[in-house]
Amino acid sequence: MAMKYLTYAAIPLMAASLSTQAATVDQLNRQVQKLNQRLAAQDQRFRVNGFATFGFAISDEAMAYNGVNDELTFSRFSKAGIQMTFNMDPKNSVVVQMVSRAENGWDTSAEWAYFKHEFGGGLSGKIGRIRLPAYQLSEFLDVGYATPYAQVPAETYDSLDPFANMEGVDLTYSMDVGDNTATFQFVYGRAEDNEFDLRDILGLSAVLQADVWSARLAVSQATVDVVEPDAVTIVSTIYGEETTDLGGNFMSLGFTYDPGDLYFTTEYTQLEADGMIVDADALYATFGYRMGRLMPTLTYAMAESQDDDLRDISKITAGNAAIVAAGQAAAPAVAGGTATTEQQAAYDGMVQIIGGVEGIKAASDRNTTRIGLGLRYDMSPGTALKVQYDIIEVKDDKSGLFDDTAWATNAATGGENPDGANVLTISIDTVF
Repeated sequence: MAMKYLTYAAIPLMAASLSTQAATVDQLNRQVQKLNQRLAAQDQRFRVNGFATFGFAISDEAMAYNGVNDELTFSRFSKAGIQMTFNMDPKNSVVVQMVSRAENGWDTSAEWAYFKHEFGGGLSGKIGRIRLPAYQLSEFLDVGYATPYAQVPAETYDSLDPFANMEGVDLTYSMDVGDNTATFQFVYGRAEDNEFDLRDILGLSAVLQADVWSARLAVSQATVDVVEPDAVTIVSTIYGEETTDLGGNFMSLGFTYDPGDLYFTTEYTQLEADGMIVDADALYATFGYRMGRLMPTLTYAMAESQDDDLRDISKITAGNAAIVAAGQAAAPAVAGGTATTEQQAAYDGMVQIIGGVEGIKAASDRNTTRIGLGLRYDMSPGTALKVQYDIIEVKDDKSGLFDDTAWATNAATGGENPDGANVLTISIDTVF
């Protein structure tokens, strides 16, 4: 923009110079036209796009579900991002996407930062920080305007949320299949957070896109290490299980039908991993109908873990079982205030073990359903107001996405845990 101002400021000087040299008005116009062409070429090489979500959410439960409790939060789903693309030439470009999230104090991080090369013939490659194409909505996870939801079905999208991005390489190939388009994507790389380290990620996705529908299948696998110290202690010491070099697999099958007025989308996912890491199946389906600028939606979602028995307290080693038994024997004396030092130590040891076991269970075991009622109103091109009311039920005393620390504390001390929650989310999503 500054370059444009300098350019236009230089025009009078140029005009004066040309006048001194008896230049014609046509010469001046040609100079201006060349400058405008140069500026247009620069605009084509460098492109900036942005997106943002602002809103609030509240639940009717004191214990947070998916980060929302009975205190109004304006930060859980609010964020803003800028995507910058610099095209060095028709085949090579660099893309950087910076995102600031309210729940992280609006700290800014690079979600994407990669070099892209177009090989030709429908084949392209990327290297750097790229998106892991695990889900149907992976490319649009941060761009709320591109989805009908005020918050995406968390029962599905929570599983790999910390690993939405990865460092690695990507090869994508697109081809025509009759009147349709088939796109194949292969990725290899690594992703980690403060709990898990996913090494040697291999992912493959295939999308068949028609005029009014699309179908997608994605599979991925990785070698997983548990790196969170408390989890390592609980899993290795109490359960006697391995915490490194674990195998993990993920599969997603999605379908969308969108002929215009009617809207339908569904996705089924399956997560499997060795050891104590949760194996879970999840599904959501959304129906919508456009009425001008309005689109009401109805969503059903569920998630259920398949390996709860691996995290049962009966799976602890014999030595730990003895500690639990001693603590249980000392519990009446502790409750009555007459416990000896040895009894108190036995009780504290029991609480620590049970609390650790319950913490692992709370973070993993789930049997959850969600009924979501939504309404999207397109205020203007590029801006949408969304209202979403979710009715969540947890079954069989499984925590689902409730706060696992609070859930485990209640389970270890005999407190009462909720069996569901109702969550209201209102957001404004925009792209610019």
